[in-house]
Amino acid sequence: MLFKDVIGQQEAKQHLLKMVQSTQVPHAQLFLSQPGAGGLALALAFSQYLVCENKGENDSCGTCSGCVKAQKIIHPDIHFTYPIIAKKPSSSPSLSTDYINEWRKEITNNPYIDELEWLQNIGAENKQGNITADEARAILKGLNLTAFESIYKIHIIWMAEAMSKEGNILLKLLEEPPENTVLILIAENQEEILPTILSRCQLVKINKIDDEALAQALLKKGVPQSKTQHIAYLADGNFNEALKFIDSESDQNTYLLTRWLSAAINMKAGELVKWTEETGKLGRENLKSFLEYTTHIFRESLMLKYVKNYQPRLDNEELSLANRINNFTNNDKFDRLLKLIDKKHYEIERNISPKISLMDMSLNMYNIFRGK
Repeated sequence: MLFKDVIGQQEAKQHLLKMVQSTQVPHAQLFLSQPGAGGLALALAFSQYLVCENKGENDSCGTCSGCVKAQKIIHPDIHFTYPIIAKKPSSSPSLSTDYINEWRKEITNNPYIDELEWLQNIGAENKQGNITADEARAILKGLNLTAFESIYKIHIIWMAEAMSKEGNILLKLLEEPPENTVLILIAENQEEILPTILSRCQLVKINKIDDEALAQALLKKGVPQSKTQHIAYLADGNFNEALKFIDSESDQNTYLLTRWLSAAINMKAGELVKWTEETGKLGRENLKSFLEYTTHIFRESLMLKYVKNYQPRLDNEELSLANRINNFTNNDKFDRLLKLIDKKHYEIERNISPKISLMDMSLNMYNIFRGK
């Protein structure tokens, strides 16, 4: 991946470029990324720049043998670890390489993919993905081998939080690394990284993508310019979420939310049942997008109510809806509503019956609005 194809993140890009150009590349780095902000995308671009045979000042050449192999995820000196599940009971250990074909396909298609999508795409269903002790030992063994084609031997650990205490197996590697070894950990939650690992890594913080860069990326995806800024607002710096909103009409979401609030606030039982039946048929991804949209509206309503001179990121219809919401809410109610939506989003992700989840949320929402 080229640096120019990473959305936004100019400060992080310049930091990584200068690091390589100074020939002082730390042997262990932690890319601490906001969700959907490009931690993996930056790691791919950085590793390609390291193995590029004709480096430019601001990017890889994109055409040399090293670049071509890096872009196809087949470079012999760039290795990957990611959360997996055991494929089948076997006497051999479960390793990331068991899923290397699926990994190549998924990150080539979308390097902003999140962990849940990845696990669902490899058939994990409700199982939790892990990075095992066997995987940690494989990393240790691999990085002690001589590089095949590049100066550097690189290993990228995506969602390093999944490594848990097994990460201690890597301490010797971190303390006495082989020459020209580069270990890149990518994580979204610093608190879940072992302190023994964290203290031995150089931290690279990757913030949310700014709205303008996100809008430009959507424009390149063929999204009409009239919609790009609005989707960027909804996605809140997360490109993976922005991709989902492309297929989710905001007008439809506004209509659904307006109907739902009206029925819940006024306790129209028949309308709530009808709404639940219809909305429950939208499919998991559309439901998740709707709940994310609802969270956006509530948060903007909260800011509009309590922050002086706040300029909400809403169109006229949404602004009218936000003002109506504010007639029934206070700070405590907003807090309860946002927690409720987040809980139901989690349930939908894990395939709990949409109709049951939506009806339960509707009844709880009514109680919150009524101060119960």
